[in-house]
Amino acid sequence: MKPNRENISNMQNKKPRSAGISLLIYDRMLHPELVSTDTSRVRPLGEFDVRMWLLAGGGHMVAVSGPHTLCELACFPNKLLPDRGLIERLPCKGDKQYDLPMGERHHYYLALNEEHVTDALFENSVTELLRIASEQDGLVSQRRNELGNLEYLSVLVAQLHRRAVHVEGFHLLGDARVLVRTQSIIEPSGR
Repeated sequence: MKPNRENISNMQNKKPRSAGISLLIYDRMLHPELVSTDTSRVRPLGEFDVRMWLLAGGGHMVAVSGPHTLCELACFPNKLLPDRGLIERLPCKGDKQYDLPMGERHHYYLALNEEHVTDALFENSVTELLRIASEQDGLVSQRRNELGNLEYLSVLVAQLHRRAVHVEGFHLLGDARVLVRTQSIIEPSGR
């Protein structure tokens, strides 16, 4: 019987797999015990309190409360997550934009992007994401395997620009060689 080996030339022609992360938007707070978290932080930004969690294995949860409540969860599919309060489920594939009125006073905008990266760009992205986290006082979660190779790196930063809350999430996934970026903005309507 022949050993089950793939031809090296066939491996280079394979299409890269997707990261598989989806972004779920809820109109209520989710309890952080629904997901496995590595680190968290609460920041008051303008009219809102922004609660941020980075998930073990890659992904994030951001809960924004104040005049309105919204929870954004970027994670791998999980059948245990509730449907109650779920407004939208967006697979993080390609480029997407989404917007949602939050009452009469605020608006939520989301842009997400999934990018397959080369090995060189992957290594440069690690350095760049750690720099962003350091400069913007961001949350960082990462794991390396026993060989020292990066399995995932997640960075989450939140800032107040004028009266708008900006939250950016970056998830670099080693096996898939994928960078998922989310950018959320909650701003007053009609400025």
